[in-house]
Amino acid sequence: MKINTKRLWDHIMELGKIGSGADGSVTRFPFTPEDKSAEKLICRYMEEAGLDVERDGAGNLIGKWTPAGGGAAGQPPVMTGSHYDTVLQGGKFDGCLGVLGAIEAVQTLREEGYEPKVPVWVIGFKDEEGNRFGYGMIGSKAICGRALPEGLISADADGISLGDAMRAYGLSPDSLDTCRVDRIKAMLELHIEQGQVLEKNGSQIGIVEGIAGLERYTVTITGSSAHAGATPMSERSDPVPAMSRWILKATELAKERKDCVATVGRIKVLPGTCNIICGETEFSLDIRSVRDEDIRDIMEEMSRYEKLLEEQERVSIKRALDQSLPGVPCDSGLKERMEQICDQYGYAHRRLMSGAGHDSMNFGGLCPVSMIFVPSQGGYSHRKEEFTSMEDCEAGTQVLMEMIREITSR
Repeated sequence: MKINTKRLWDHIMELGKIGSGADGSVTRFPFTPEDKSAEKLICRYMEEAGLDVERDGAGNLIGKWTPAGGGAAGQPPVMTGSHYDTVLQGGKFDGCLGVLGAIEAVQTLREEGYEPKVPVWVIGFKDEEGNRFGYGMIGSKAICGRALPEGLISADADGISLGDAMRAYGLSPDSLDTCRVDRIKAMLELHIEQGQVLEKNGSQIGIVEGIAGLERYTVTITGSSAHAGATPMSERSDPVPAMSRWILKATELAKERKDCVATVGRIKVLPGTCNIICGETEFSLDIRSVRDEDIRDIMEEMSRYEKLLEEQERVSIKRALDQSLPGVPCDSGLKERMEQICDQYGYAHRRLMSGAGHDSMNFGGLCPVSMIFVPSQGGYSHRKEEFTSMEDCEAGTQVLMEMIREITSR
């Protein structure tokens, strides 16, 4: 049985209206009025699909399909879903396709009369992006028992902490350990690729080999403010040149390694006046690789380079690790089964790595993990131009449905 493509597309477009801007972008941060509106809509879709809907202590939406007859009592669930928050001025498909596609897949299975032998949980994960507070994936981390208490003190631009925002939303952040699910049969996630590999190779389905590990740092370089005109170059303690050299070095080291990327996305210069030598700079580093040892080697090299910069530029450098997630391989048996399903439906497919982090990576080591990618037009994501065709959304959801059937039939 084929999924209802029109229903899926209508759901994607309807959810995309929540938090939409005049320019066509979508901004939907966690624990906001927009988040609440999205939550209500997704709850409605889950209920229409025949799911029993709950919200856990982290704010995750969980639609449960429990097999009839009680024979599956105590069986670990198959989980599927993604996130429904967005980055600032993002698009309609990132994360949302995985949530709505999972709802559609389950709804189609129920409509054809299929009965799973184990429970199926469709999950809308809370705050994957981390754009508001800087501590991403709070929802999936909580389910996997990996949410750290220190993450709750991270604050948004208005000084509101994640913990306080959750309390104002009616949640109990001090009880995140109650969200943990100890036994999980498998985790399946449908997602847009967010790159151009599939599009450039004419592939409709991406079978993800594994998810790259990532580390995020805040780097602070401190010097000494002084008059821009009265201080000779030889007497300066200027953190800006040191910052520039640091960024270039990290970038060069990443370029030397295959499938490794380093990004500085945030820079703060103080006091930020044109005629005063900067006293302090603060910037972010996001480094990712499919090989955890690449990240380790680069950061060890940067530690040595920092000592050189401190001496040559007369500055002090401090680096704080904000987030660390190891790379996660996807289950080999599920990858093979996905290839068979693609061949069955005639979908062109290829294997590829995920350079982006996803909720599924928190399930690594807890259960088999599988990810399905569909093409991103032009490779665009995290921007208003983000787009995946109706046909590709259908294909990805069809594969997801068959994967759910496969895993829950035994």
